[in-house]
Amino acid sequence: MDLIKIEQVLKPLIEGSGCQLYDLGFHGRTLRVSISKEGGVSLIDCQEISRLISPVLDVEDVIPGGRYELEVSSPGLERPLRKPEHFSGAVGEHVVVETMEPMSKWNGDSPYFQKRRKVRGKVSGLEGEVLVLNVEGPDVISEARITIDAISKARVYIDLKTR
Repeated sequence: MDLIKIEQVLKPLIEGSGCQLYDLGFHGRTLRVSISKEGGVSLIDCQEISRLISPVLDVEDVIPGGRYELEVSSPGLERPLRKPEHFSGAVGEHVVVETMEPMSKWNGDSPYFQKRRKVRGKVSGLEGEVLVLNVEGPDVISEARITIDAISKARVYIDLKTR
């Protein structure tokens, strides 16, 4: 499936309705469209976007193979982070980040990062393609720097201790 073409078709429609296209992807034959909006996404927003984009997807024929399901939702409180704009939009939030390689590759010889591939921290910024986190661990309070391309999985997490 050509997600780039689908995004090019959907993004202007969704933005024209007052929402933003957060992410999209396929799960089997289900096209999942995540939308965001200042103040939060309601069930009515999801219904309206679904009604808006469904006929356009059919007319544009951007989903080959016939029948498919369409699912429109918000990305949720613990939303996934995949694109640079997701990370820059998460500044000040707590996140969980997993990398493909040990984090010592980007963070020197600190014993804390030696074999670590998963870390929790608060996003302090995005410098080009490098995510900067304030990490708090049992034996460390540090700054972690991770190249976005090296991240295998990341999401916002709700820290109930600070709420």
